[in-house]
Amino acid sequence: MTPPPDTTAAQASSRADRFVRDLAALKIPDPAAARNVLWLRAGGILLLAGLVLGALAYPLTHATDNPLAQRDALAIGLTGVVCAVVGGVVYLRYSLTGFLRFWLARQSHDLSVLGDRLTEERAAGSGVAVSENGQVVPR
Repeated sequence: MTPPPDTTAAQASSRADRFVRDLAALKIPDPAAARNVLWLRAGGILLLAGLVLGALAYPLTHATDNPLAQRDALAIGLTGVVCAVVGGVVYLRYSLTGFLRFWLARQSHDLSVLGDRLTEERAAGSGVAVSENGQVVPR
């Protein structure tokens, strides 16, 4: 999102500073918190472990004529597929969490600014003023 053409660089930097202050006021936890990073790494490791288990089970099933050994290898292969799917879902969930958290904060901030601007414009056009606490008072 680019600033309007009549906005100067000083106004743009003040908007950025105000956005940073508003984010700090929202008290959004840092996306790099230890628990989220732990789950993200656990999901990635589980995904890779599932891929390795599946890759190792395939030759085991075809390397023998013993049906008991083949069934064991098939169970290992299915466990690998389950691990890969669960690990992929956990990894995807925790990798998107950080992005969506700040996207939602940005959306909330933009809507707040838009609401403030529309309220001021409406008050200016109707002959009333808006006080600091948001109440409409006649001029």
